[in-house]
Amino acid sequence: MNHLEVKHLRMICTIAETGNMTKAAARLCISQSALSQQLKDIEGKLKVDLFFRTRKVMLLTPIGKKLLESAQQVILTLEDAELEIAKIVSGEQGELKVGIQCIFCYKWLPGVIRFFQKKFPNIEFEIGTSTDLATDLESKKFDFIITAATVPDEQYTYVPLFADQLVCIMPADHPLRARACVQYEDFGRFNLISHSEKGASRFYQLALKPKGLEPKRFMTVGQPHAIVEMVASGFGLGVFPRWALNSSLETTGITARPITKGGLPVTWYATFLKNSQIPVFQQEFINIISKMNMEDWAAPLPERT
Repeated sequence: MNHLEVKHLRMICTIAETGNMTKAAARLCISQSALSQQLKDIEGKLKVDLFFRTRKVMLLTPIGKKLLESAQQVILTLEDAELEIAKIVSGEQGELKVGIQCIFCYKWLPGVIRFFQKKFPNIEFEIGTSTDLATDLESKKFDFIITAATVPDEQYTYVPLFADQLVCIMPADHPLRARACVQYEDFGRFNLISHSEKGASRFYQLALKPKGLEPKRFMTVGQPHAIVEMVASGFGLGVFPRWALNSSLETTGITARPITKGGLPVTWYATFLKNSQIPVFQQEFINIISKMNMEDWAAPLPERT
C-alpha cells in the first residue's frame, strides 16, 4: 500500500504545526486549493480522516496524531541523512553569502549563525546589506536575501520565514500614547526617524506617500539603537518591527502602539534565484530561521493608560 510519500508527510506536519490551511499553504509555497486537494486525496487513499475541520483551526484526529508522530520521525531521519551526505560531498566546506534588507535582522542573526555552525562548523559566512535585490542576486553578490519586499517576477523564489508587524515607537510621554493605535495621518504632524533614506523607506513609499502624507521632517539615522535614543529624547516617531524592540520598551523610556486599528502586518522572506542550485547547508540556514519563535523576541505592546 504505497500511498504515502515524503511530500504528504511534510504536508501533515505543516498543517498540524500551523493549524490553518492558509498558513500551511504559504509555508509549503503552494496554493490553498492545491493543498486541500492533496489532503483530500491522501485521506481518500487511506480511507480515514486525518484532521477535524473547524471554522478556525484544523485539529488532528487520533489516527492523524499517530501518523504525525511517524511523519516527524521519518522527516527528521531524512533531514539528518541529507545533512550527513552534504557534509561528505562537500567535505564540510563552503560559503554562504546572505543579504539583509533590514538592519533589525542583526538582532537575531547571531543566534541563528551560532546554531547553524554547530552543524556546519567550516562554512564561511559573508553577511551584508542588500540595497537592490535583483542586482545583488543576479550578480551573485548574495546567495539569498532576507526581505519583506516582493516583486511579481517568476525568476525569484520567495520562502516565507516569519510573520511580523510594524509598530510606531514614541517617547513615553508622547501625546499619541493615549491612543489605542496610531493612524497614518498622525505621521504628518511629527518628525519621522527612519533607518533608511526617504527613497528607500518602504513605510514612507508604500504607506504615507500614496496618501499624500508628509512627515513634519524626515530624519535618517542608520543605527537602531540611535533611533531609539532619538525617539526617547523627543525628536520624532519611529517605525520598528515589533520583535526588534525586545526589552527596549522597559529600559529606554519609549512606548509603542500599533499602526492602524488592524495593525500593519508584514511577512519576511528568504529570496533567491529560481534557477540557482541550493546547497543543503543554505536550505538548512533558511529552515533554522523559519523555525524560530519570533514571540521570544517580541516585546508585548503596553496597554493604553
